[in-house]
Amino acid sequence: MKKLIMATGLTVVALTGCAYSQQGNTLAAAKIRALKPANQYLNDVNIRAMRDFVSRYGDVADVLWHRSNDTYVAVFFKDSVQHRVIYSSRGDLSFIMKYYEESRMPRNIRAQVKSTYYDYKIYVVQEIETPDHPTVYIVNLQGDTEWKKVKLCQGEMEILEEFKKGK
Repeated sequence: MKKLIMATGLTVVALTGCAYSQQGNTLAAAKIRALKPANQYLNDVNIRAMRDFVSRYGDVADVLWHRSNDTYVAVFFKDSVQHRVIYSSRGDLSFIMKYYEESRMPRNIRAQVKSTYYDYKIYVVQEIETPDHPTVYIVNLQGDTEWKKVKLCQGEMEILEEFKKGK
């Protein structure tokens, strides 16, 4: 079950694109469109999703809603952290993704990563919260000769990807 949830989460991450900068609030996937063009309205968002979003985050400024075939995605910044809240087509919360820098990491997670990868710089952290499941952290690390992507969940750490830097 954990593998299915993680595979689904990573698939959505791949489909929605990873935005590591705070320059814009756009998604990279071609089949996702924003719900704020002149011919679309926020009323197009599932009412259950909208109610849940407002109860969690209140009246957040500059929220962009995106829609694909079977999901609604709300993208916004709060306290220098990019949030992506993903809902199913029925309006149920699927998961919440947060992107932030090392300075915003929980101390225990940072300590666990730095104890193993002390020579690496933490580039960006992705936090994935799923209802009824433990929080997953995906930490992107930059070393002198390579990049690593490490996953932390319930105190266990594993390497997801490794890349050698080009010369």
